[in-house]
Formats: sequence, C-alpha cells, structure tokens
Amino acid sequence: MIMKYRIFIASHFPNNLKKIFIDYQQKNLVNSCFRLVPEESLHLTLIFIGSINDNDLLKINQVCQDTVSLFSPIEIKFNKITYGPNPHSPRLIWVEGEISKELNQLRETLENKLIEQGINIKVENRLFKPHITLARLRTKPSSLLEIEEEIDKSFIINRISIVQSELSNQGPKYTNLSTYSFNK
Repeated sequence: MIMKYRIFIASHFPNNLKKIFIDYQQKNLVNSCFRLVPEESLHLTLIFIGSINDNDLLKINQVCQDTVSLFSPIEIKFNKITYGPNPHSPRLIWVEGEISKELNQLRETLENKLIEQGINIKVENRLFKPHITLARLRTKPSSLLEIEEEIDKSFIINRISIVQSELSNQGPKYTNLSTYSFNK
C-alpha cells in the first residue's frame, strides 16, 4: 500500500524563544477570534511541499541531507509581531523576520534540488520573508485589534526537519519525520 503524506520542510527554534511567543499569545491573543498555534507546533516553514508518496519522501530526505552539507548555520532575526500575510486583509498573526541572503540561498537550493528530483512544488518568485505563525483568525474582528509589537529576537538555524502535517477539526498536527543538522 502506498502511503500519502502532507509534507513541509521547517526549522525549529529554541524553547526560550518559544516561551517569549507563548507569553505574547497569552497576553495579547486571548480574543475568541484567534485560534492559537500550540507551543509544540511553532516552527519556521522553509518550503511547503504538499501531498507526496513514499518514493517522494525518500527523495526529499536525500535532498535535505545533501543540502545541509552545503551550508553553515544561518542567523535569522525577527523584528515584529503583526498581522499577515496581508495586513489589510489578514488571516494570521505572525512573527515577521528580516529577509536573509543566506536563508534565501538555502531555500533556493532546496527548491532546485527538489525539482531536479521530480518533486512538484510551488516555486516562490520573490525573496523569502521568514515568519512564524502564532495564531489564525477564526473570524475577522469588526476592527483589527492592536496586536503589533516591535521585537528584537534571533535564532540560529542549524538543522532542518521534514515535517508531516495531518489536518483535523482541532487544527493541524505536526510530526517530525526526520531532521538534518548543518555540519559546517
């Protein structure tokens, strides 16, 4: 039997940073119009792949293993918490990061190697702007609540994970299938 997976490639970040984001959620996102992302589900998505089978999963593992050998750890800086992706018609509350040349190179390398392996992905034709989703809007409030906050936080991406996403009424459940560490 062929297994089907809904997959993305992500980076996880340290617990001290997660704690800051969880504290923010509990202080600022208590309105019922928000569905909070649970602590264990907070991550930085690098590439969303979508539905794949077992053979594709083997190829994706090889791509990730090959790619991390080409990169050194990458620092990501986050500068604000805001509505996204479109601040005038938001669907999310997220932590917005600064565009990074190194992170963009990592994404492009992953994309190119996935395409070379025949993995069907949607290629982004713009610079990757890192973000971490803290909450989804269940309903759009009559007026947007004041949630924006300037921050100055960073973390080092030193590994990437292949993550399975299983959708349910309670929200997505994420399972790490494999993790690859940068070795430079």
